[in-house]
Amino acid sequence: MNLPATLFAHGWLWLFDLLFAAFLYHALNKADWRHLLDNKIMTNALVGLVIGAFVFWQFNAGIRPGFNFHILGATLFVLMFGWQIASATLSLIMLVSFFKAGADLVALGINGLLMIAIPVLFTEWLLRFSQLNLPKNLFFYVLWNGFICAGLSIVLNVAATTLLLLLLSHYTWAEVQHHYLIAAPIIMLTEAFMTGMLITAFTVFQPEAVKNFSDAEYLDGK
Repeated sequence: MNLPATLFAHGWLWLFDLLFAAFLYHALNKADWRHLLDNKIMTNALVGLVIGAFVFWQFNAGIRPGFNFHILGATLFVLMFGWQIASATLSLIMLVSFFKAGADLVALGINGLLMIAIPVLFTEWLLRFSQLNLPKNLFFYVLWNGFICAGLSIVLNVAATTLLLLLLSHYTWAEVQHHYLIAAPIIMLTEAFMTGMLITAFTVFQPEAVKNFSDAEYLDGK
């Protein structure tokens, strides 16, 4: 996570920038901003979560460049606001974080693909899968789409990051394993717990703020 531009050749960085720009353009073009703005509870939730996510993105732990972790929040944002608005708001958080840290903006694409596109699209896919194949009740929604999905999104993020570091940077497998992979289970469990806890709270106390949740489907008659 937070891979610096110095680890990769500029040709690769520009390619990742183009791929992420295409992904973000599609998300912005499909986002249902009217639904968000018409729902004051959801809007207030978005503002609060954006501020909270920005703060958590500043608390990253690591020893060497590229070997650091922080909570992503991608799964929570997808469940709350849909994958399109989740992509847009997380991209804004990433951009502000880059400016705050004085990071090279050419690395936005590779970090955006790893920290936003992969977990967001995976969460959306798993959500659709659960809607079609799992029982419609609150327990399965929170456990599967909250805890489990958030944890697996970190697994995918770490796997993709590891692959890129091994293929495109100077780091060896021993360095990646010792400085990066050893801490992965901690952030995976933290992401799963935080996402599960927050989505549980919202679905119970403010279900109107959760785009991908319906009282009629998951609670009535259960």
